[in-house]
Amino acid sequence: MKETVITEFVKIEVLQTTTVEQLLSKVQIINEFIQKQDGFIDAELVKAVDGNTWYFIYHIEDFEKVKSVGEKIRAMKLFDVLTPLIEPGSMSVSFYRRYLQA
Repeated sequence: MKETVITEFVKIEVLQTTTVEQLLSKVQIINEFIQKQDGFIDAELVKAVDGNTWYFIYHIEDFEKVKSVGEKIRAMKLFDVLTPLIEPGSMSVSFYRRYLQA
């Protein structure tokens, strides 16, 4: 098997008072930065059918590049733009490897 892509899920719970427009404007700031990073493949934002749970889904070429992007984002405190819009402590991040047969 050959390791190919890393999928990163960032889960957030949005406050009841947050509008979709507010969230999308902040997501645009984050995504514009991530799209310029080495190894970026694509990004997606999805909302659970019920409730206020949203997921950022990022695909990056490999885990080393994911770590590099993460370090830059943390140094810039880029996700802090979301703080006023989400439930405190609701953000979580998980990573998955996709494998394809060689």
